[in-house]
Amino acid sequence: MAFHPPLSWNPVMALLARLLLIVPSLIAGWFVSPDDVAYWVIAFAIALVFVVLTIAVELYVVPRLRRGR
Repeated sequence: MAFHPPLSWNPVMALLARLLLIVPSLIAGWFVSPDDVAYWVIAFAIALVFVVLTIAVELYVVPRLRRGR
């Protein structure tokens, strides 16, 4: 019989999500009031942009820097 964790709230995942959204939430705070409904949607969109930019740097910039050596 396999172990199945309960489908309840996981505090570790909540902490991880909050840590990943610290910088995007600060940036979203410059443009949108934290009381606004769309605040976390905008923070999540900014976080996705950060993730895409990080992947692009790792895929395109780092190999070019290594090739230049």
